[in-house]
Parts: sequence; C-alpha cells; structure tokens
Amino acid sequence: MATNLKMHEHFGLLLVFLGATWLGFGLYGTLLAANRLLLANVPLIAGKELLIFPIFYGLGALMLVFGKIELREALPGKNRRR
Repeated sequence: MATNLKMHEHFGLLLVFLGATWLGFGLYGTLLAANRLLLANVPLIAGKELLIFPIFYGLGALMLVFGKIELREALPGKNRRR
C-alpha cells in the first residue's frame, strides 16, 4: 500500500502516540499513589516516587508537543505533493 506521508510525519505520529502513552503512565502512577494513601495509610509520595512527575508528565508533554509540531506542516487532502 502506497502512502504519501513523509518521514517527519511518521516521526510526528510516533511522538504523539508515545507522549500520550507516557502521560497515561504518569496519571496511573499518580492515582496509584493516591489510592495507597487512602487504603494503606502510608505517605502519598516519598523518595524515588517523586520522580514520577518530571519523568512521565514532563517527557510525555514534551513528546506530545514535539509530535504536534512535526505534524503541523502536514497538508490535508489526497494530492499533497509539493
């Protein structure tokens, strides 16, 4: 099957997918820590768990934005060759 997507557009789609996945992992980790506080009466976040926020949310948001920047140049329509 032939495609008219350029290489940077494939890379942009991959970055959007990975960014959304990393944001989902961050949300899961945050909810898991919050549920532990409610159910087991342990501290909400301590030690290495504090890295959840910059790693998952930060990198996920960066990948999502960089993917959107790569896809911004994509022209809609069937015949989009330049």
